[in-house]
Amino acid sequence: MGFVGEAMRNAGIEWYYILGLLIFLSLFIVIVYRTLKIPKSVLKEQKESILDNDEPKEFN
Repeated sequence: MGFVGEAMRNAGIEWYYILGLLIFLSLFIVIVYRTLKIPKSVLKEQKESILDNDEPKEFN
């Protein structure tokens, strides 16, 4: 277990590395999961909403 095993044996700052890695991995997994679970209808609606701008811009 290389780095992780060595970090687990020593008490101190090494715990912050492990905790940071676990937080990063958990957030990464949550973001990927939520991104993949977005319904296709919502994505299509957001994609087409860019072209649905009915208000013309006024240029000065």
